Amino acid sequence: MTTHFSSGVTNVKGKGQGTSLFSGIKQPLITGATSPAEWAFQDDFVLFSETTLSPWTVTKTGSAYLNAQYPQGWLRIGDAVPADGEVNGIQSEAVYQYNANKAWYFETSIAVTDVTEYNTFVGFGANAYTDPVAVPDDGIGFSHLQDTTTIQFVSRKNGAGTSFDMVDTSGGSTYTFSDSTVATQDATTYGMPDNNVRLGFLFQPVSSHGNTAVQFQLFLDGKSVGTQAATTVPDDLLMELKIMTESKGTSANDLYTDYVQTIQQR
Repeated sequence: MTTHFSSGVTNVKGKGQGTSLFSGIKQPLITGATSPAEWAFQDDFVLFSETTLSPWTVTKTGSAYLNAQYPQGWLRIGDAVPADGEVNGIQSEAVYQYNANKAWYFETSIAVTDVTEYNTFVGFGANAYTDPVAVPDDGIGFSHLQDTTTIQFVSRKNGAGTSFDMVDTSGGSTYTFSDSTVATQDATTYGMPDNNVRLGFLFQPVSSHGNTAVQFQLFLDGKSVGTQAATTVPDDLLMELKIMTESKGTSANDLYTDYVQTIQQR
């Protein structure tokens, strides 16, 4: 039937009806008069300075660098001559809290020069979590550990919890995190890191998606690849948003982060 609506008529709720677009967030992030209200943070790393720290606190060791580089903005964290066990990264203020009744969305896109030589964590963790050589005692996010090509989603409280090895498709094979190089710019190629992966979670309160228990829906490259029961969550403390690296040895390495974005119901 012909309508005055360019996309036709649908019974799927959208922003016009005041509901969340968690499952279809696009950049740049725009928040409107949603119901229930949401609060959001996004950094696309177009601007970043080690000396102009806001809104981040920087951890930098030795000759490490933390720079905004490459087309469309990437945070580059690395060192050409790292010390064994060197830790670098950024963290926000402790302004994030798990709430069993509030939906919570998070997404990032990352790449690593040499995945077997780096420990990385991108997500939310307690202030005491300062070294990604291991998964956090209290935190929710994505961990990659040295000598592996896997990425784990972790949700942990007081040193206990469960993890989900990210897979390439729902019910598919374990995702293989591949080494990244910076592509050579030409007329049709952006000079930016390749082999990046998008990682995301959507925390779902009871009944919000037909579920009978709290759970995380997990996303890889925009595809829903599984769910993880929210049985152990850091519900007794505030958390910081963290992007961190730890060097296995002395090989040059970089973690590239395209962006981070998070949205939670108020």
